[in-house]
Amino acid sequence: MSGQRGGMPDPEGAADLGQFVELLADLRAWAGMPSYRTLARRVGPLMRPARVLSLSTLADVFRPGRRRLDLDLVTAIVRALGVSEDEAGRWRESGIRVHRDAKTGGPIGVLHQLPADLAVFTGREKELADLIATTTGPGSRATTVVISAIEGMGGVGKTQLAVHAAHHLVRSGHFTDVQLYVNLHGFDPEHEPADPSEVLAAFLRQLGVPGAQVPSETGERAAMFRDRMRDRASVLILDNAGDEEQVRELIPAHSGCLVLITSRRSLTGLDGAKIHRLDVLGDADAVDLLTAVAGGERIESDRVAAAKVARACGNLPLALTIAAARLRARPSWTVFDLVEHLNRGGLDAMTVGLRSLRRVFDLSFDALPPHRRLMFLLLGIQPGTDVTTEAAAALADVGPRAARGTLEALCDEYLLLQRSPGRFELHDILRAYALETAADRLPPAERVPATDRLLTWYAQTVEAAATTLLPSLGLPPASCSTLQAPATQFTERSDAVAWLEVEHANLLAAATVAIATGRLDAAWRIPAAASVLRAVNQNWLQCEALLTEALSAVRHTGDLAAQAWLRNRLGATATELGRTREAEAMFTEALAARRRLGDRDGEAAVLNNLVIFYGRTDRPRLGLEHSVLALELARREGNTDREASALNAMAACLSRLGRNAEALEVMLEVVAIRERRGDGHRLALAYVVTGSRHLDLGRFEAAEVCDVKAREIARRSGDRFGEGEALLGQGKALLGQGRRTLAKSRLREAADIFEELDAGDYLAEARRFMTDADG
Repeated sequence: MSGQRGGMPDPEGAADLGQFVELLADLRAWAGMPSYRTLARRVGPLMRPARVLSLSTLADVFRPGRRRLDLDLVTAIVRALGVSEDEAGRWRESGIRVHRDAKTGGPIGVLHQLPADLAVFTGREKELADLIATTTGPGSRATTVVISAIEGMGGVGKTQLAVHAAHHLVRSGHFTDVQLYVNLHGFDPEHEPADPSEVLAAFLRQLGVPGAQVPSETGERAAMFRDRMRDRASVLILDNAGDEEQVRELIPAHSGCLVLITSRRSLTGLDGAKIHRLDVLGDADAVDLLTAVAGGERIESDRVAAAKVARACGNLPLALTIAAARLRARPSWTVFDLVEHLNRGGLDAMTVGLRSLRRVFDLSFDALPPHRRLMFLLLGIQPGTDVTTEAAAALADVGPRAARGTLEALCDEYLLLQRSPGRFELHDILRAYALETAADRLPPAERVPATDRLLTWYAQTVEAAATTLLPSLGLPPASCSTLQAPATQFTERSDAVAWLEVEHANLLAAATVAIATGRLDAAWRIPAAASVLRAVNQNWLQCEALLTEALSAVRHTGDLAAQAWLRNRLGATATELGRTREAEAMFTEALAARRRLGDRDGEAAVLNNLVIFYGRTDRPRLGLEHSVLALELARREGNTDREASALNAMAACLSRLGRNAEALEVMLEVVAIRERRGDGHRLALAYVVTGSRHLDLGRFEAAEVCDVKAREIARRSGDRFGEGEALLGQGKALLGQGRRTLAKSRLREAADIFEELDAGDYLAEARRFMTDADG
């Protein structure tokens, strides 16, 4: 219906009594939304005779579903809302008309009801094409009514797309007989959701059925509606649907009908409907919408700032429209001034006149049951970019099954995104809303324990993943805690690698929050365990950054075991980076701490790394002495993993001393221990090193056998770096045998893996041997 005239609601646009009441509510909004108490004080003296007006009497006038109105009271209300006497007379005349129509059956032949198509409609070419193709494209000759449900978050532009598509189709010669529109108020704090039976009655009157002949039963009304729509080329917009049940009876049956339904809730339960999920605008379309609303000259004057405005608005059409309207209303502002306004004001800045982004989101949030509201708010305070079901379960202190159901339900409400299976995230602007709403509605008694649970879950799970990669990790034990969603455990190395990769940004964010909130155990454990994947993949600078962050968090806690563990790891990292003085200082402090603690196993771990350090710094004899100490400690403690590590380090020193045959014998002992233990990844590494010792002795066929075994194990366990090392060793062994073509193929495979992992030194070595293969 047409209900605006010069900005003021126009009563002549009311097709029936219900729409008249809606326009009266719009007039109240136009007048600044005075409270009922204020309005009652104004209206009473304007009545004839003047009287004191109760709040309930006044409020009843604005209540949907009224059968009749006191037109004297209506006239006094519109006068109190600031309209002229002439305008008040027009309201009275329109009121008389809709009452008369209600008695005689309503207006006849109101068949072209589409709201105005917006001149600023921008973008959505693909979405529009999809809608059009559903109806008019090749193969679109339907034998039943065509139903398209346009779904998406509040403010994403669902209604505008539906209206624009309908106008486009009508202009193209489709659905020219009837165009019906109804706002179902599925999410509206000022209106009850439209009763399908009442909607059907209104449609029937508008289609020419006298009021006295409209059936009283919903089913009979629906049947008559389907009959009246038969053989009519018609488009029907059911806007703002609350759920499937609200629209089910409103759908015609004739194949010449198109039904466009908009909802901020998933309608997948509606049989026969094609779902069109509407996302935010692309970057270019977002700036184009700013241009359409604010004016091209101002936006073109600073496209960089305009892009920042679009990002601040999350490319959400309603937010963009509000921001652009604010700019248009401030002629003295530059686009950069608008950027600063948005950055300072957050969601509060996204309000203009009666349009408010916060109010749009409130409608969706307030419609949620309590447990979904709580999960939504908790997702706003969680530090990462997204969450898994298990992380959300820890956050909300529920089991994984309950968490999954709640997350999926929030996706159905278009308050949450699932861009990949099992991972959920909030749109940036909804995240800001959730964070601000949590500050107001989520008390510290709920917020603080939730953060504790999540950080505990991350710390436990990242340690489980790191230990799967490196069983000898040996992190000092953490304090016990019980979670309904226990830490994820990993049986396959490849699963641990995949989890650490995809969760890396979330882990860093969690560690930052842990530091900021004084949760120091999580603050060092999370980055410390996360560093293991970087070490395994030889990304030593990233590994060092994580370990340094962890040491900074634990330095002042007095936790000597944690400090010793971190200094030992930092010493090993500094060794790989060639920082000998720094490495030696770290090892010295770590070894002293282990001895003060009486931690023999930890002492052996430091000694193993010292052996490697001495071997790398041309002090292999000193390294050999330390390897003997480490081996004695490991055997005394019965730790076969440490024993194998000590022997591995011993072999490296023997090799540096030119005692290659002895080094090979020691490595064969390492392989035997790793095979007995079933060490997987570490067995593959032992085979790679053993292959290198065979190469030292010119035993190329034996070296190849070791590297082939190493590659099989590495591939099976998802160890990409280990696979690259095995391929590099095999390539060298094949070169030694003169098999240049196959050698080059293996070396190329190794180079591809090292390039993928950003392992520069290894990549350079692989390419160098590829050149040798060419020669």
